[in-house]
Amino acid sequence: MKILLVVLLAFSFSLAANAAEESFVTVSAVGDVMLGTDYPTDKLPSDQGRKLFRYSQEYIKTGDIRFANFEGTLYDGGKGAGSKSEGANRHLFRTPTEFARTFADAGFNVVSLANNHAMDFGSEGLLSTQQTLRSYQIQSSTKRGFEVASFLVRGVRVAVIATDYYAGPRSISTPEKTYQEIRDLKKRFDIVIVSSHAGGEGSSATRTSNQIEYYMGENRGNSVAFARGAIDAGASLILMHGPHVPRGLEVYKGHLIAYSLGNFATERGINVQGTAGLAPLLLAKLDSKGRFQKGSITSFIQDREKGVVYDKNQAAYKLMQSLSYSDFGGSAPLFDPSTSMILPR
Repeated sequence: MKILLVVLLAFSFSLAANAAEESFVTVSAVGDVMLGTDYPTDKLPSDQGRKLFRYSQEYIKTGDIRFANFEGTLYDGGKGAGSKSEGANRHLFRTPTEFARTFADAGFNVVSLANNHAMDFGSEGLLSTQQTLRSYQIQSSTKRGFEVASFLVRGVRVAVIATDYYAGPRSISTPEKTYQEIRDLKKRFDIVIVSSHAGGEGSSATRTSNQIEYYMGENRGNSVAFARGAIDAGASLILMHGPHVPRGLEVYKGHLIAYSLGNFATERGINVQGTAGLAPLLLAKLDSKGRFQKGSITSFIQDREKGVVYDKNQAAYKLMQSLSYSDFGGSAPLFDPSTSMILPR
């Protein structure tokens, strides 16, 4: 743990030393977060989830932009119009709004609400989630409201938008309107970060291929085609999530693509065994034009009793390194296992 802290501090100090010389933006990003649900039965942690981020919040707070994909709703109401129905393979996640303090204390300042659980409790649940997050100064983006999270970092204008695989706006399955939105955003922002909930699910879903993926008969989109197309349209960084396991990374035309950041902090109701329990935290430094400069992957593991704990064996880092080289070869970033660093080629 001490070695990693030295590496993290050295990385932070190097960024600070360069601040007077250049404009840059750092992004700390994790995958799926679900703080617990009280529907249909109580599966909430006893401490409002405070244990979840106890060991990781210092790493989360390292970034200027601190991102997660929020699975579920922050909602105190019942099922209303537009709520989803339960099923053998469908779960609804309802987290009390008071749990938002835990999320804010962890350091996050922007979340994706474009995923297959954002509408579990219909429009009322989604609106409650957005309003609750906003009350803690956490921005969000959905596919329905076309929200653009915006930041000004060292004079660099940054936009964050969220997409998923469902039909309609901001869909990776029919991406042309999203590509046009990215082109339009680039006229107003220096950096456009695109989040995408996509891909198959489960322990066998670690590989990334340039083809449409299906899960339980559902079209989950072509992650590779979308990500590269988004960068061609002007996106700077692509953050993907959805498979519930980590996937590889690629540097495409100087820009970083994370094809899945897996799960990070998920309570009962989501499997955390094996690769599903690996919880990587990506830190990426972008220059003022959004080009990838350097980064790191800090490896955590989800522990039902302790929360998200540091993994000295670096299992998430090692898996993502292997997958990156296997799936993307010469376009994978360079990995330095001695420091957990990743660099462009």
